Amino acid sequence: MTQAQTPYRIKANWLETCNCDPGCNCNFGGFPDHGSCEALIGLQISDGNFGDVDLSGVKAVLAIKWPKAIHEGNGTAAIFIDESASEQQVQGLATILTGQVGGLPWEILATTLTALDGPVLKPIHMNVNGTNSSFSIDGILEAKMMPSKNPVTGEDNEVHIVFPKGGLIWNDGSSGTTSTMNVDYGAVKFDHTGMSGIFAPVEWTNQK
Repeated sequence: MTQAQTPYRIKANWLETCNCDPGCNCNFGGFPDHGSCEALIGLQISDGNFGDVDLSGVKAVLAIKWPKAIHEGNGTAAIFIDESASEQQVQGLATILTGQVGGLPWEILATTLTALDGPVLKPIHMNVNGTNSSFSIDGILEAKMMPSKNPVTGEDNEVHIVFPKGGLIWNDGSSGTTSTMNVDYGAVKFDHTGMSGIFAPVEWTNQK
């Protein structure tokens, strides 16, 4: 049971794109805007560790789809980790993301999946720049975020979604949209350009 007791902490940038309308109704009503939930997530760890393994600088991408709301389960996912990560970093991050060592949000999200592929090691291209962030894996997926626009002035709209008491995944998300968002990988295939994009700093741990 050593693995179950391995402590971890992560500070990272969370790049969330999905098939909901901008803002994503899941944050307010608990259910996706269009029946199913299909998402591409980019993750860039700025600081963190899994036990004595340093996770700083590791990049990952998750491609996930659920037939209904996330909490209704039956999700299919693929986890990609940048090939520059060491074997120990890959094992540590994959262990966290699959909920095996507890801690929110992964101990809950992992229970909503019925099929999981990975970790798949690929070169991940990632540019972290708020709601102008982007990430891609050649030949597999691409997501580009852009700020929401003020419909009157045409200027960028800075919109935040805040959970004052803490959200499941993030506490303060900058809401935008997507100029590109598509994936074609096995059972996970979709294209939802022009939908929700959210940039958020995250901090996760399985320690109290």
